[in-house]
Amino acid sequence: MTRAKPVMQLDWQAKYAQRMERVKPSAIMELIKLAAQPGVISFASGLPDPSLFPATVLREMTAELLAEQGDTVLQYGTTEGLLPLRELIAERLSAQGFQAGPENILITHGSQQGIELAARLLLNPGDVVLLENPSYLAAIQAFDSCQAGYLAVPLDAEGMEVDRLPSLLSSCTPKLIYTLPNFQNPTGITLTQERRQRLLHYALERGIPILEDNAYGDLRYEGEALPSLAALEGGNEAVISTGTFSKTIAPGIRVAWVYAPARVIEKLALVKQVSDLHTNTFAQHLVYRYCASGRLDPQIARLRQAYRAKRDQMLQALATHMPDGVTWTRPEGGMFLMLSLPEEMDAETVLRVALEKKVAFVPGQPFFPQGGGRNTLRLNFVSPRLDEIAEGVKRLAAAIQEAGQAL
Repeated sequence: MTRAKPVMQLDWQAKYAQRMERVKPSAIMELIKLAAQPGVISFASGLPDPSLFPATVLREMTAELLAEQGDTVLQYGTTEGLLPLRELIAERLSAQGFQAGPENILITHGSQQGIELAARLLLNPGDVVLLENPSYLAAIQAFDSCQAGYLAVPLDAEGMEVDRLPSLLSSCTPKLIYTLPNFQNPTGITLTQERRQRLLHYALERGIPILEDNAYGDLRYEGEALPSLAALEGGNEAVISTGTFSKTIAPGIRVAWVYAPARVIEKLALVKQVSDLHTNTFAQHLVYRYCASGRLDPQIARLRQAYRAKRDQMLQALATHMPDGVTWTRPEGGMFLMLSLPEEMDAETVLRVALEKKVAFVPGQPFFPQGGGRNTLRLNFVSPRLDEIAEGVKRLAAAIQEAGQAL
């Protein structure tokens, strides 16, 4: 009997699922590696300022939790999440106009998981997602992994141009609308209340669910807070809304939530159960103890004060140093703004020059799901130190001038 010869080298590329053809490395994560080099002032990351993490308090609470509840906080938990934490989140959301109880809350590993769970629940290959243009890169990656198509709606200073929707929706019915209404990533733009109401109206009229990404909602530095789409009339039935403690406590603990109708939460929990069983039990207890102790709101106030100063410093530096023809957004909150170069310039070319001058940013093109944005770039103003911002913008302006002269 002749034995088959063993395969010496398996062709893994031929074995991957078709969806993997659209799953690409994050341009941001790759840039973070370059930006970590000594002396580089980085506007490239999506990272909060680590100096503002409440590390001392969390260290003390960690010791207390292990001493008092070690057998509980280190055990498996429910897929839906720690009930007291879900109740606390529901109470906070109710104060913001949501119709929320613990049955409307699912605890997730960061709000990114909430986006990915919603995508897996709702999208079949070929389904269309209506979203802002540009939009959050990691959400685009999640939709890509579900083999979705896109209907990209331009932004202006008031957010998504919802006046375009009747025409767009007359020829195509998306399966999902995705929006970042507060301090959008990558532009920092906020959707006005009037446009929020019209966006929800169009969604309800045509029976399209909305996935609202509110990762930056607590980081408002000026103006009045605007209601969540989920808090508007009818929004409790049509909107899945994600929120997170990553931007207010610390991103590494990976505790966030999804708000949705109870029957949708039940389905999302099934999808999550298949993925990871449940969110880190210890981290949930730690976040609950931190919030229940009354520390969250003072921490948010502290972040707002520090980040407002950084935003103002960047805006002032841009106005001082940027050459003619360069424009930028003016965010009311959040972590980012978007800078636009003259049409003939390429942000990738500028980046090569900028890295030589020890300053980093993220080119804007990956944030445009249907192409474009070659002359745009995203800047994070909260991650660098306050005393680095003006120097970093000065270096960036010099890089733009040098790249422009080479055209």
